[in-house]
This record gives sequence, C-alpha cells and structure tokens, in this order.
Amino acid sequence: MIGFFTKIVLAGSVMFAALGCFDASGAAESSAACEAETGQVIWKRLAYQGKHFLGKVETTVSLTELSALAAQKVLISIPEGSPLQVSPAPVKVIDVQSAVNPLFGGPDFAGSQAWFSPGDAAALQRIRYRKGDDIWQITYRFTEKGVYRLRKKPGHGEEKNLAPEHWTKIKESFYPYPDKRPGSQAVMEPAGLMYLASARVFMEQSAPRRLYVFDRKQLHEVTVHVSGRLRLKASYIEKNRENDIQREGMIDALKISFKPRALTPRDEQPEDFSFMGLKGDFDIYIDAATGVPVQISGRISRIGKVDIRLQTLAF
Repeated sequence: MIGFFTKIVLAGSVMFAALGCFDASGAAESSAACEAETGQVIWKRLAYQGKHFLGKVETTVSLTELSALAAQKVLISIPEGSPLQVSPAPVKVIDVQSAVNPLFGGPDFAGSQAWFSPGDAAALQRIRYRKGDDIWQITYRFTEKGVYRLRKKPGHGEEKNLAPEHWTKIKESFYPYPDKRPGSQAVMEPAGLMYLASARVFMEQSAPRRLYVFDRKQLHEVTVHVSGRLRLKASYIEKNRENDIQREGMIDALKISFKPRALTPRDEQPEDFSFMGLKGDFDIYIDAATGVPVQISGRISRIGKVDIRLQTLAF
C-alpha cells in the first residue's frame, strides 16, 4: 500500500493505520496535520539525535508564545541606542538545547532562547548559555543599527553555583551592522531559520533567497534555496494528549540548503556560523505536507559530518 504508515500502540495492543498523506495515486482522507497551511508552524517541541563513530549529539527545540505585555517584561534595556520593541501581536519564543558527546574530549552542553516577531522572524532578543567547566551567559538585544551584547561569567569559584544575575564578571559590547545590509530587511538569530523552514516559506521558492542573521559577534548573509525534493525515511514518536504514536515510513521531503557568509571587513577574521551545534553550511529536510523538520544535516566540531534525525514530535 502506498503512503506513510503509522504504528499505533494502545493499551498493549498494536494496530496499523494510514496517516493520510498520500500522493495522487493513493486514496485517503487527509488528516489535520496534512492540511497545515504555509505560515503555520504546527509543532511545539522537537527532539533530535545524531550519531557518528566519533560521537553523538542530542538536541531539543521548543516553540512557545508570549503576549506583547509579557514579552516587554523579559526584554532587557540597554545603556544607549533604541532596541527593537514588540508589536501588539504575540511574540514567538524558541528554545534550543544541545548536548554534544565526542569520542575524544569532554561533553559540551549549550543552549539558547530567542524572542522574535512571528511574521518575518525578526529577532528582538537572544540569550545563549553554556554549562560545564567553562560556564557563561550572553544576552543579545537587537536594535535597528546593530546588536548590544552583554556577557556574564562567574567572578570566582563560589559564584559558579549562583544564578547568572549574581555573576560579577561582566562585559558589554555593541556590534554595528555593516553598510552592506539592506536597511529594510529584518535581522534574525540562527534558530529563526528553523521557524521559517517549518512555516514552509521556502516551498514555492524559484530563486535563492538572502536572509540576514546575527550569530555571535558578526552579521551573516545566509543564502537559502530548495535544493531537492526526495523520498526520505522517517521514524519518530508523535506525542499528543491521548497517546504516543510511532510514525515510521517514507515521506515526501524538501531539502532546504543554507549557505552563510560573514559580512566582515577585510581586516577582520570571519567567524564560523553556528546553527544548533553545526558549523558552516547545513541542510534542513522538512516534511512537504506538514513542514515538520525531520532531519538536519551538517558538520559538528570534533565529530564531523552528521545527520541529526527527528526522534520525538509534540504538538
């Protein structure tokens, strides 16, 4: 039988049912997930895992929403300049947590949380943090002309056990945007690319699109294009209020390729673009019917090329 089959486990019994995302040769009623419109992101939490003989990576991505009033209380004020403000519409919040366990060397635990406008994914604020021996927290507040950066680290041994608001090793910086950036185009942060891919804004793309993304200290021009349509094997657990469903089978997927380039002066060393632990160019494979990112492929430091595949999906 043609299509994407589901294995549903209920009360210890196993039965099989079709998901309903069939091509023209199949006959089935489409499910709500299959009818997701462009611009609509249907997932709330994604869990991924990638394995390589040199190590393993595990990543979770969560998407929530804040009212404009609640978001205003979270966004920090800055010493000078005019930070971007929230519109009356709710603000999206995307949280990414990654654990990289290489074969050689210690594990690396890092994460980020970003607040952005849902329409164009324009970043308002981003917080990055690292756990382990070398812990820190960096807050980025976005303005029209650049990004204010506030780095915090523990000042001495005892501060390491305190919350970041009590750390005393503080450094402030401001990174102006280069003149190359079009003034009217939104500046994003890296995780916003996952949101746009999930919203399927690249599906009807006929030519490469250029986006502007601020990573750690530099603005990057990211060229995005749909580089292929293919049948891809997917295997993950779908969680909903009633039960857990094992989705397993072949899906129609779009391969979306991202090529970042740092916009830096000639006398400045360009930084490596980082996306969910991947460095440089990367690809996101989305389910063409739902927009769910089922695989992310790229290169991880100390591990190499890896395919990070979806393990769990929650609505």
